Amino acid sequence: MAHRAVNPPTVGASLTIPARLWQQLNAHLFPGDHAGHGAVLLAGWTDGPRGLRLLTRDLIPARDHIDYEPGTTGHHALSATFVRDNILRARDERLAYIAVHNHGGTTRVSFSPTDLASHERGYPTLTQISNTPVCALVLTPQAAAGDLWHTDGTRTDLTEVVIPANNLLRLRPRPATASAPDATHDPYERQIRVFGDLGQQTFQAMKVAVIGLGGIGSLLTEYVARLGVGHLVLVDDDTVDETNLPRLTGATAADVGHPKTTLASRLARQAQPAITLTALTERAEQPHVQSELRQCDWLFLAADGAAARHFTNATVQQYLIPATQAGVKIPIHDGTIGQIHTVSRLLIPGANCMWCDGLINPTDLAIDMQAPTDRAAAHYVPGTPAASVLPLNALAAAEAVSHFMHAVSCLHDDDLDHANILHRPRTRTRDLINSRISPGCRWCSAQQLFALGDRPTGDMTKTEGHSVSYD
Repeated sequence: MAHRAVNPPTVGASLTIPARLWQQLNAHLFPGDHAGHGAVLLAGWTDGPRGLRLLTRDLIPARDHIDYEPGTTGHHALSATFVRDNILRARDERLAYIAVHNHGGTTRVSFSPTDLASHERGYPTLTQISNTPVCALVLTPQAAAGDLWHTDGTRTDLTEVVIPANNLLRLRPRPATASAPDATHDPYERQIRVFGDLGQQTFQAMKVAVIGLGGIGSLLTEYVARLGVGHLVLVDDDTVDETNLPRLTGATAADVGHPKTTLASRLARQAQPAITLTALTERAEQPHVQSELRQCDWLFLAADGAAARHFTNATVQQYLIPATQAGVKIPIHDGTIGQIHTVSRLLIPGANCMWCDGLINPTDLAIDMQAPTDRAAAHYVPGTPAASVLPLNALAAAEAVSHFMHAVSCLHDDDLDHANILHRPRTRTRDLINSRISPGCRWCSAQQLFALGDRPTGDMTKTEGHSVSYD
């Protein structure tokens, strides 16, 4: 892909397309023949930080000259049979129906008068049949426009299409235009030289969560705040302990016994006085926390617990919100230090899954979901606190935020590189490790909970295929 335009998030309805489906759709619509092509997307939905979010779950390409044929009033149209079959599927599966076709051009796109007239003739009936949102989408390789029809009969524009890949792509009907701040008085002037005005405005418009505010999480908080992210959600139910002081950024003896969210909030405000903060002194699995995470544009996971891993991964897959996990492992056995490694692990919807990678232990998850006294009783052998030092935490945090920074500003060379980064400081080596995707996974498979959003599905907490269920 060659798309490199930076478009800040906008208020209004949006459509998120996972990277693997975007790659397939892009290849189908733009095979190089400069001809018209069509498809249907089926999508879950949820409320997002700026409006309704449609979440693409499946792509059904229309076969040329069979499903996508010369129209009676326009150049081409989806066949009546193809529309019927897919609107009925949308109804039966309670998914939004999105009809897609391509136009010529590159950075700008709009519906033709013929397109709009056909929507007005057919879409009221389609919404009545499906009783779900119905949308038309027109694309060029670098632009998108949408005409969204709601079940209550109202009609709105789709403000953007979001592709959470190695670059966080945002397609709009036309390129965004930046405001013109006074660069001589802009505290971000040095960053703007890298990201541009639009890139800096993109950070300011984002809502980002940090889950776990220990040695790595406190660094993530400060780094992200200093980048200029406008809204931070800070999640940790723990308090500052005396042994935390050497590796908690900005911590003093006066912080001992107080919530880590209080310290992290202070760090963020020192870095950016005007930042909006949501501090949640709770565990990640709490319903209120989960509701907040679903309203975010990006998640950083810096908590070690199995429950935090599971619920973050579930949010990534079910709500198509990209995330990064950052961690450090220092193995020590009988006083001997093993191979230290730090990791920055991407969680890209449909491309990286912590269940598929074997990073969530079902037994640990079942224990972690119990009350605190029951969790302690389940560990018959007292655990030894994990070794931790600040420079290694900084290595993991810097790698994680560096990826986020490049993704948001579309500076990565490869949009589809989803590899995790593993550092081994003792040998000064660095590896890229690709994730595994297991067919039928309850979380990242299109046949399961992937991209369903808020659509009712029964018991959403059962982890079928992973040997554990819980309430």
